Amino acid sequence: MLNSKQKWPFGLGSGYIPRFFAISLLIFSVLYFIDEPVTRWVASLPAISGEIFAYITQIGSATWILLPSLLAAIIAGLIKKSGKFAAIAQRLDTITLAGWFIFFATAGPGLLSNLLKRLIGRARPIHLDELGLLSFQPIFNDWSFQSIPSGHTTVVFAFATTMMFLFPKLRWYMLSFALLGGISRIMVGAHFPTDVFAGILTGIIAAYGVRNYWLHRGWIFYKNQQGEIVHNLKW
Repeated sequence: MLNSKQKWPFGLGSGYIPRFFAISLLIFSVLYFIDEPVTRWVASLPAISGEIFAYITQIGSATWILLPSLLAAIIAGLIKKSGKFAAIAQRLDTITLAGWFIFFATAGPGLLSNLLKRLIGRARPIHLDELGLLSFQPIFNDWSFQSIPSGHTTVVFAFATTMMFLFPKLRWYMLSFALLGGISRIMVGAHFPTDVFAGILTGIIAAYGVRNYWLHRGWIFYKNQQGEIVHNLKW
């Protein structure tokens, strides 16, 4: 389902698009029926639970991903350009290219998520009692009507997918890390389970889209003789 060497995840590039949408719709339907009970259960938990997950949920914040990757790309590029470290020029190239890729492959899905949540305008769990599960205020809204997809979940899954492209062996570690971030958004009462699932799909698919654009431009990625998409970075 998630193969970093394929063009798209979930079989989207292999003629399985109808099946993907059917399965996604089924999962959304199941999650919809647990949106309310899960949200009310979370609200009934001791305050310490919310405090713990409020800390964990920061892994979905874009700042700790984007700022370091941007700084690494810029600084490594400037050092190489100075010509004073020819012995490590290749390593500096790797850091520069990887930094830019991590930045764009995480920022792009994050921006897409922010656009979608504003266009859709679903009410967050804080409005559950007064408005129910399916209340929408499209386009013109504030943060309390920007529930789906979960932005934190999108960002952390985009980052996990990006790292999977660069370090395929870390796939399950990174996806488990991302899943913890997604669950934390439910546990702090910021999102419904359906919001998180939407964030997972948005983050993963959009990250593949950025990688595919880089492949098309010939940046970092190329297709090997087996038709697999791999990168040419030397660590």
